[in-house]
Amino acid sequence: MVNLTVFTALILEKTTPKITAVIEDEAGTPIPGTSLATLTLTLYSMSDPPTHAIINSRNAQSVLNENGVTVDAGGNLAWQLASADTVIQDNTLPREIHRAEFRWTYASGGNTVVGAHIIDMTVLNLEKVA
Repeated sequence: MVNLTVFTALILEKTTPKITAVIEDEAGTPIPGTSLATLTLTLYSMSDPPTHAIINSRNAQSVLNENGVTVDAGGNLAWQLASADTVIQDNTLPREIHRAEFRWTYASGGNTVVGAHIIDMTVLNLEKVA
């Protein structure tokens, strides 16, 4: 199993926080960005009921050292969110969940290893934000 450890908090609508994580292999060893073959991000709404509406055109978007995401030689992932990533999709809700689904591949022992991790971000609706 490939691990992605991440720490997040309540996010205010239309802000641009940075989310950091470490991509690791099944032994807990960080995977350098240069060893990743692919890294994609899908971002969608999990409002109640879930609409699964894609947010900010991030639908299996390539993010391996592009589109606001970097992975360095130590496997350290940094995602600088854009304000469009934290826009409330349903203004009737006081808060909503934005689900970020990261998927990656890398070669190990002649095989392609596929990893994935989900980050659920609670975005607080600031009704007066234009």
